[in-house]
Amino acid sequence: MWEIDNKLRIQQGNIHVYFSGNNQNNVFYDDNDKIDFLRRCDYAAKLNGTKILEFALMNNHVHIQVITNQVTNFMKSLLISYVQKYNIRKGSKDKLFSTPFQSACKFTEPWIIKSMLYILQNPLNAKICNHPSDFKWSSYGFHFGGHSPLRKYITIDTSFMDSHYENRYNLDNAIINDKVKESEVAEFETEKPMRITYDELILLVDKFTNGTNIYKLNQEELTELIQFLYKETNASFRQIASITHEHYDTVRKICKK
Repeated sequence: MWEIDNKLRIQQGNIHVYFSGNNQNNVFYDDNDKIDFLRRCDYAAKLNGTKILEFALMNNHVHIQVITNQVTNFMKSLLISYVQKYNIRKGSKDKLFSTPFQSACKFTEPWIIKSMLYILQNPLNAKICNHPSDFKWSSYGFHFGGHSPLRKYITIDTSFMDSHYENRYNLDNAIINDKVKESEVAEFETEKPMRITYDELILLVDKFTNGTNIYKLNQEELTELIQFLYKETNASFRQIASITHEHYDTVRKICKK
């Protein structure tokens, strides 16, 4: 799957990465889980020449903004390492994440700023706190020379946001008042992309299944394929239903989980 991911995903640039727990289950159950994740994130970033610009660790999902040349290698290093340790610690064999991860490359400065504001607004949007300083598990405390206790676990490059807003007051005002919608940090900034063709979908399915006949996939494998096509391409529900030979309503239900 990671090899396919390398070919399909934009690998280089200023990229917003996000992923969630399987079936919206928690990714983190205590502070030790979050500290371990940050340490592994820092190690994976250094290993893969990646800068971390922002992050927010919510209980059941994570947002990270990075500058990288190899986003899949960075995320592979991070997620595989974290999941292995997590499963040992919890004695679990369940699938932790719903998909490997999702990403959206940002091509302009305003779009980058919106993306990073969205990350810092996550705990406020979830009504966990009223001010970003009240939430410990984000990169907010790193800005403008802040003394976040998380500095001992991860290195954050705040230069982009700090130079844009000039002082903490302006940054706070933007986080609290300049609300960014989820749709505004989507993959395509202005133009709606052309729908993927059936021929392109067939090639992706063949790569995803390693040439296995689709009728030989079990239900879990078929579900993973449907979710992959929905989240990593712009295929319609009808296209996915046609290519996987599943009912339209079944595909729609799987994709909306």
